[in-house]
Order: sequence, then C-alpha cells, then structure tokens
Amino acid sequence: MSYCQQCGVETDDNANFCSLCGAPISNENSIEPDEITAQIRERKALSSYQKLTRVQRWKIFWEIAGMIIIAGILISLTINLAGDHALTWSKFVIAVGLTLFVNITLISFLNRRIFLLFLLSFFTSAAFIAILDVILGISGIITSLGIPLLLAAYLIVLAFVLIERKTRQKGLNLIAYAILAMGILSICTDGIITIYSKGFLKVGWSLTVMVSAILIAALLLYVHHRLKRVTDLKRFFHI
Repeated sequence: MSYCQQCGVETDDNANFCSLCGAPISNENSIEPDEITAQIRERKALSSYQKLTRVQRWKIFWEIAGMIIIAGILISLTINLAGDHALTWSKFVIAVGLTLFVNITLISFLNRRIFLLFLLSFFTSAAFIAILDVILGISGIITSLGIPLLLAAYLIVLAFVLIERKTRQKGLNLIAYAILAMGILSICTDGIITIYSKGFLKVGWSLTVMVSAILIAALLLYVHHRLKRVTDLKRFFHI
C-alpha cells in the first residue's frame, strides 16, 4: 500500500495519481506513513504562518521579544537583590532592557511611519543616555557627548532607509550606500569628539575611513551598473 506524499491519503498500489488531491504518486520515492504525517504537519504549520498578515507577524515578534527582555530584567533583578540586598549593577540591565523594549515596540507598530518611528526612538535612546549619566553620576559628560553622536547616527540611518525605500533596483548598490553611510558616521564621530575635547572642529583618522569608503562604494556601484539585469543578490551569487 502506498501513500500520497502531498496529502498523506492511502492510495492503491497501481495508482498513478492521488484520488484526493490529484498529485502524482511515485512508488520509488514512497515513504512511511509517520514521515508523511510529519511532513503534512510541517507544511500546515508553515502555511498557517504564511497566512498571517504583516501586522500579525510583527505582533508575534513583539510578544516574543518582550517576554525575553522582561524575563532577563526579572532574572537580573532577582540575582542582584539576592546577592547585594540592593539595586547596584541591575540598574544598568533594567535601563538597557526598558530602552530596548520601547524601541522594539516602536519598530513593531510604527514600521510604516518612518519619521515618527525615528523621532520617538531617538528621544527614547536620548532618555536612556540621560538616565545612564545620572546612574554613573559623572556630571553630564555622557549626555553632552552621547546625544550629538546619537543624533548623527539616527539622521544617517534615516537617510539610508529613505534611499533604500526609493531605490527600485536593489543589489550591490545598497551595500555601497551602507559603506558610505559608515564613512559619513565616522567623520561625524571624529568631529563631535574633537569639538567636545578640544573646542574646535578637526577631523583626522575619519578622512582615511571616508576615502576608503568612497573607493569601495564606487567599485560596488560600478559592478552594480554593469550587472543591471541581475537585481537580486541571491541570483548573482547563486544562493
């Protein structure tokens, strides 16, 4: 007796097609009923997930991430209180965990409203930097240096996301844009640190990084231009 590999129904030995779903039956590749049942369950589970909307998938991601973060916070808090009988190092874990959870929440529910997402995420991260400054008690050093660096990073990432969304032909050009963004971020980082420490703008090592980024990005953009018909990296690299 043979079984249909598509739906698992029992078929006649001399049948060429399944009487239920019409799939072709190959006796050479017949498998055991238990294996068929496992394959059907796997196929049904996959199809059930694929039927979920984008919002539902993001909600599942948010719930799983939230449970992991909250569990990590509670475990750290319990260990800290049990060992030191006071809040010491766990304050950093709580601050990082809450900031991460808020940002995941924003990404999960505001991923289509890109400007509002970046604005709220920036203020959340800036608040974390301010809280970290208070916890360490170092007179605003982290806030004075961290918030300008954070603002530069957010603006660069926002620009990259907007370019990515407006780019029709996606491939090596996105890698080139990302490398250029890292080069620009290095210049911003170098300049902000110099202004904070010396009181004037001066860039040094970041120029080398930027020149290297420009050369690599130019090479990638040239290759992308020559391979316009191959818009998918998976196809290009035979993945």
